[in-house]
Amino acid sequence: WLDRVDPALVVAATDDGELNAAIERAATDRNVLVNRTDTHGERDPGSVVVPATIRDDPVVVSIATGGASPALSKHLRERVEEEIEGAGAMADLTGAIRDDLQCRGVDPQRRRDVVRAVVRSPDVWTTLRTGNAKPRQLIDDVLADVAPDLANS
Repeated sequence: WLDRVDPALVVAATDDGELNAAIERAATDRNVLVNRTDTHGERDPGSVVVPATIRDDPVVVSIATGGASPALSKHLRERVEEEIEGAGAMADLTGAIRDDLQCRGVDPQRRRDVVRAVVRSPDVWTTLRTGNAKPRQLIDDVLADVAPDLANS
């Protein structure tokens, strides 16, 4: 199988330890990265641990336990997933605010302060999580709230 498909990564994930070991050896002999799901702890060079990953583009969070506890990785991923809901929209929003302020020549420290205030605003997070916000209107509303001196200028 390995000769036919020339993989970049092989995952040995059967319930048969001897078969997983054979798969691992075959991959290693061909210098292919390998993830063996029935082992944990010390890993050989070329072995790969696949982290639990959360994507809310452009935000990506990965959690790994070095293969020691996939159950813990999954549990933490589920908890973090709830916490960062809307993070992608927040990244887009704060990037747009930052660009807008930069184009207007606002001092870098003031830009950082405004963006931090936006990121820390529970109201902004709530608005983003509903998905009903129009980006330009939200930017104007946020600036009016956190930086009135910069709003509508």
